[in-house]
Amino acid sequence: MHSHLLAEHSLAPLPSTTAMQLGRSYHALQTRKELEDLVLAVFPDLQVVSLSKKELHYLINQSVINSYFGESYLKSLMIEKYVGEDMVAALEVKALNSRLDFLKINGSTVSYEIKSEVDNILKLEKQSMDYLKLFEYNNVVIGSNHLSHVRKVLPSNYGIIIERNGFFVTKRKPKKNNKICPKSQIDLFNKKELETFCGLSDPKKILKELSPKQINQQFKLMLKKRYAKKWAFLTSRKKEIFPLDYQYFYHHNIEPELIYG
Repeated sequence: MHSHLLAEHSLAPLPSTTAMQLGRSYHALQTRKELEDLVLAVFPDLQVVSLSKKELHYLINQSVINSYFGESYLKSLMIEKYVGEDMVAALEVKALNSRLDFLKINGSTVSYEIKSEVDNILKLEKQSMDYLKLFEYNNVVIGSNHLSHVRKVLPSNYGIIIERNGFFVTKRKPKKNNKICPKSQIDLFNKKELETFCGLSDPKKILKELSPKQINQQFKLMLKKRYAKKWAFLTSRKKEIFPLDYQYFYHHNIEPELIYG
């Protein structure tokens, strides 16, 4: 990014409400005209015609990430933290009646629900109950303003992580979860996955024939296989992708140059 105009404006801090609105209005698939309109709403004096489409994407991303510490910011930090590790991660995972923000799968399943300082946490207790039925270790990643409430509502085996100045600080380590529900795990398989990993397509028969330990092992193998390709795509191209767009490219696996121009 060599544009003088971009260098002048990209790191200028915005009011958090402005950055929040910009982030919520932005999408990776927007046209050049839509991107220009978003930028001009924030930087009305900027000569947008002097910027490439990629620079417009970059400017919006930097303006949001540097000024609004919401869920997208915390999720981008999570991704950057684990990119170099020998593991598979999944974003926005359907988990019974909830949708988990970040799941790490290596030798264990490790969940991370993200609640930034501006997020509502009223659903957290219910979400945590879903995750405890499925995953071996569970964590919440929060803005520090939520710490006292989280300590009250989450079980003692739940890990608590806060973000501080761009780094994660562990306030409480997660303990091994002994409340996993094999039926709930089986409910996350599709029919083909049941046949591939459990050798049967009937959930009732699987619950009779396989032990909870065996089901948990196949559950981990299934998740790793399901999400490995998406995670590999994102991690191999991370340097080409802007932070607000990590999740889009994770789910869609489109070459970044086709989007950014």
